[in-house]
Amino acid sequence: MKFGILGEAKIAREWLVPAILDAGHEVTHIGRRNPGKEPLPSIYKGAIETDYESLLSESSIDAIYNPLPNHLHVPYSIKALQSGKHVLCEKPVALTMDELLQLESVVKENNYYFYEAFMIRSHPQWHWLQNLDIGELQSAHFVFSYPQQPIGNHRNRADDGGGPLYDIGCYAILSGCLLFSGMPEVISANAIMNNNFDVEKQVDAVLRWPNGAILNFTVSGSAALCQSLSVLGTNGWAKLNVPVNPPEVTHAYWSKGGLQEGTKVSFPACNQYKLMVDDFVSHANSGVPSDFSMSRVVTKTINDIQRIAGLTI
Repeated sequence: MKFGILGEAKIAREWLVPAILDAGHEVTHIGRRNPGKEPLPSIYKGAIETDYESLLSESSIDAIYNPLPNHLHVPYSIKALQSGKHVLCEKPVALTMDELLQLESVVKENNYYFYEAFMIRSHPQWHWLQNLDIGELQSAHFVFSYPQQPIGNHRNRADDGGGPLYDIGCYAILSGCLLFSGMPEVISANAIMNNNFDVEKQVDAVLRWPNGAILNFTVSGSAALCQSLSVLGTNGWAKLNVPVNPPEVTHAYWSKGGLQEGTKVSFPACNQYKLMVDDFVSHANSGVPSDFSMSRVVTKTINDIQRIAGLTI
């Protein structure tokens, strides 16, 4: 499959472009806001440099990867779909439910495949956790934080869909989607605003799923680098050491109820981004319909948290 890349996001250079190439596909075009201003990074090799609009209209491209800032996900994904391209779009795909419904409508009209780039869905540690027998799942505790980003970073701008709730809170909510079923209710939500930017620096929330299961999470864009996930069941517990950005070889622990460290589980070396690209291409080629079920849960829950915590939507 021939891919075009929208923009020059770090995640594209460091993860998605290598994953696309490793999966046996081509990156033939790179769309830049200011083409020709600076040399292309070496990872793009022989890719043709162009602007966004020319990239979208290029008939030889099969799929677009969209890692633009959050507020540009839906507008440019719609343009790509209407130009006859499959779309792999960075998370969170939409800032509001209205945006998401607009995107869904365009997908149905154009019959091209759309996939929100939650790479964790492709990692074996999540498949293991979803199939682990520790009884009925009762609660999960999710933590994800990183240090303050520098001035000028789009994560610091509310107009760009910045802030840790959009950026990494989506992973917290998705973890509930992967463990539980249905649409959660936001029981409580609290946001601590950043002193230097117009976004929150931390959000803490409690979600209750229809079966009564509870997800507690903390996400921060102004704290020590940290990730963890603990899951409690009626007959045991499980922990993912690094639930979102695991090293090539990662580990988990589980127990039927002991207070010790638990049984260690090691997963074979893998690149979850490459596995995601494999899934995306397979689905696009097979003609299966796009599935927005988890995107709806994530988007609606983020908007509910924003309202309860007093954040601007």
